Amino acid sequence: MRNSIIERYDKNQEGEIIIKIYTSKIEDLYEDYDKKSTFIKKDLKEDLENYLIESVEEIGTNSFIIEFSFDEKSDLSSDERLKRSIKEYFEYLQFLKQKNMKKQLKNSFIFIIIGFIFVSISFNLAENTFFLYKLISEGAMVAGWVSLWEALATILIKWLPLKDRLRILKKITNAKVKCS
Repeated sequence: MRNSIIERYDKNQEGEIIIKIYTSKIEDLYEDYDKKSTFIKKDLKEDLENYLIESVEEIGTNSFIIEFSFDEKSDLSSDERLKRSIKEYFEYLQFLKQKNMKKQLKNSFIFIIIGFIFVSISFNLAENTFFLYKLISEGAMVAGWVSLWEALATILIKWLPLKDRLRILKKITNAKVKCS
């Protein structure tokens, strides 16, 4: 199946897959709300960002280049600014993902500590025959396991997709960008 997906893309003479983006002018690549910002500081349009990410996911480990084509002829300095803005924008997205990953790992660590505290409380109170202590013991055991489960789920279910997204963002950041 992957080969049929890759066949959708053109390749250059070096065998690199070409991700083609065509628009009338460079400004069409950027969000409209920050018109006064320089290219380097502008956000790419969300559709373009998603298209690049999905394309890189599709092509997997194959090498690729990103090729921009415009109706309006751009000068060499605009092309260089575009290349730099693509690189810096995806570096910024990497920074945000790394920050999110660190936050999730920190939260997981906190949940693990809380979970062990509740489980310990449960074990200490479990030996007591007084009804209220038994009730607190059972509640602490449930709270402890829920907390431990949340920590494990964060690491296994939420953190790994972020790690994959970070890998894709790095590939886009390091990609060759060509303007034609």
